[in-house]
Amino acid sequence: MEFGGMLSLDFYLHQNPDGGALLDWSRRLRIAAGAARGLEYLHKVASPPVIHGCVKPSNILVDVKFCARLCDYGLHFLASQERQGLAGYVDEEYWLNKSGASKECDVFGLGVVLLELLSGRRSDYYQENVINIVQWALPLIKGLKFSELFDTRLAIPFNIEPLVRLARVALACVGNSRPNRPCIAQVATILTNLEMDLY
Repeated sequence: MEFGGMLSLDFYLHQNPDGGALLDWSRRLRIAAGAARGLEYLHKVASPPVIHGCVKPSNILVDVKFCARLCDYGLHFLASQERQGLAGYVDEEYWLNKSGASKECDVFGLGVVLLELLSGRRSDYYQENVINIVQWALPLIKGLKFSELFDTRLAIPFNIEPLVRLARVALACVGNSRPNRPCIAQVATILTNLEMDLY
């Protein structure tokens, strides 16, 4: 994979003071769709299939055209069972199930990334007195309170339907148990269609 000019999504969303403005809604949709297609490749095309193990903004590189590239995939077996670095980006089943990471767990992590793209918030799992992003966002999506969900650094677009659909995809990824979670192919198809609808 080429490296030149790439910074992590975490840098753009949470560390760069101008990151919020650089990542307009169309670029965020492009990154979401690209990350989903990358996971789809790992799960469906790679032989043998590859489990990423920890899908999060710091493991998504963004090139100069704001296209997403997954990195640090397939290394989940090296991670300790400690929560640091994984918490907030893996589902509860990860901690309960001795096998840990799975394709469904990767979909959960992508859902958390989608929530971060929509809200501009970090998944602050470790900060005391802070509700994690999933607990915070799910009631807003279910209650159709999208103005409270969307990143306040950006103007809400005239047509919010693509963002509403993105929020519903995120909800399906993080709001269901593993057996009821959509597969990455379904998620990638929806996000690619949302990306193409912008042009």
